[in-house]
Formats: sequence, C-alpha cells, structure tokens
Amino acid sequence: MKFPEFAEFQHEAMATRFALIIADQSPDYARQAATACFRELERLESELSRYVESSDIARANRLNLGETIVIGEDALHCLLLAADASLATDRAFDAAYASERSPAQPADAPLFTLDPLTHTLTSHTARLHLDLGAIGKGYALDRLAAVLTDWAITRACLHGGGSSVLALDPPTGQSGWPISIGEDPHQRILLLTRCALSGSGLAVQGEHLVDPRAQTTAQRRERTWALAPGAGLSDALSTAFFVFSDAEVAAFCATHPHVGAALAGADGKLMTHGALTARLD
Repeated sequence: MKFPEFAEFQHEAMATRFALIIADQSPDYARQAATACFRELERLESELSRYVESSDIARANRLNLGETIVIGEDALHCLLLAADASLATDRAFDAAYASERSPAQPADAPLFTLDPLTHTLTSHTARLHLDLGAIGKGYALDRLAAVLTDWAITRACLHGGGSSVLALDPPTGQSGWPISIGEDPHQRILLLTRCALSGSGLAVQGEHLVDPRAQTTAQRRERTWALAPGAGLSDALSTAFFVFSDAEVAAFCATHPHVGAALAGADGKLMTHGALTARLD
C-alpha cells in the first residue's frame, strides 16, 4: 500500500502552535496518532504552565518558605531536566531565576529542592517563581515523540512554535528533515535525524531574556540555536547560549560532543560550534 509522503497536523497550546508532520502512514492512522499527541499536550499544559492555577508549577509558586507539595511525574521530570541544564551551564539557564531570595539566604543556596522518591518539591525561599517557558515546549515535544513511538510511528518531525524542532526518522528515501537557520543571504539548511534544534532571540520575547547569573538583561542581540539529542535540552541550551559569551558557547560545545551551537553575528553571518557544524548542508 502506498501512502502520501507526509501529513501535517496543528494544535494551539502553551501560547504557541505545535505541528506534527508524520510520514509514511495512512492519513487516518496519522490523524488518530496526532489526536492522541494533542490530548497529551493539553494534559502537559495543565501540569506545567504557571498560568494554569491548578498546575503543579502554579501550586509550587504559591508555597511559603519551607513548605512542601507532591508533584506529578511530568513536573518532576521537567524540573529535574531543568536542574541538570542549570548545573551544566553554571546557571546561565535557570527556571527559578525570577525567585526572590530571603534576606539571610546565601546567594548559592538552592531556591527549591526535589525528592524523586517521594515526588515532592520543597521551597527554600520566601517567594518561589518557577517558569518552564524556556524548556516546557521542548519537554512537550519529547513527550509527544514518545506517544508517536507507542503508535509505532518513527518517521516524523515535531515543531513547537517557531523555536523548537524535534526530528525523528525522515521519510523513506530522505537523508533528514530539512530545517533552516539564519536569514538570507546567510541562511543555512540542516538535515536533522533523531535530534532536536531550538532557537532563542528577541523577536518574540523582546528584552525579556535575562542572564540569571548577573540578574541583568542579556547583552546579545542576535539569535542563537542549540542542537541536542532531546528537545527539552536543546530548548534550555538555546537560552543559555543567548546569555553566554561567544567563548563560553565554544567551550561548552567542546566539552559536550553531542551538543552544537550556531550564533548569528550582527552582519547575519553564522558561527557554528560542535555537533551542529557537521550537519550544515
């Protein structure tokens, strides 16, 4: 049986538009799988969005100093991923950067702690402010890919707005999913397979990107992109790369062989590092 090359499905969630491009499947089967993915997406938003009053993140943000709550599996895993990214980037990415420390709290003391065994989160500050906006869409893409795997769909490309892409296997006969970065005349094409690419910049968020290490507005003005094995990680790293210096980005990619970066210069030219360089078409 011969199927169309691909089918595309879209859904609004997390203040952006998600898209699934499914290859080498019948239209009806692809539509059923996409429906299951979008149900999962709505469930994730209800648990991870700080704007949903009953979500785990909103509940955590209402904690008083020393209080503890039980959180769900996805909030726990997303926060653990965020904590790992914060540690790896020396807090250039920090999901809790907007929290207010207590007067007597040391600058390097954790603002909250997680206990994976009991699925609990404890606040260690007077005003905890968790925001998964810079990692939540990527984490959702990783979860949607898991749903597609449950449906035995391996050839697909998942988009979270215009900032994050998770490529699974490409359509039969293709070497990868073509994804562009940069602007003309310096635009480049990457062929992605089994990896994620995320971008950060000022076009959508304006001046809202902050360097958590100095609590100041990031100095970079041009876009950055991060390539990583998963979309949650690439989401976090693209934000970290935006606040990193060029030298810090290069050093990070040199010590993390599965990570790549692209930095746009003021003239629009792209500087690439690590695993991303070899993927440019």
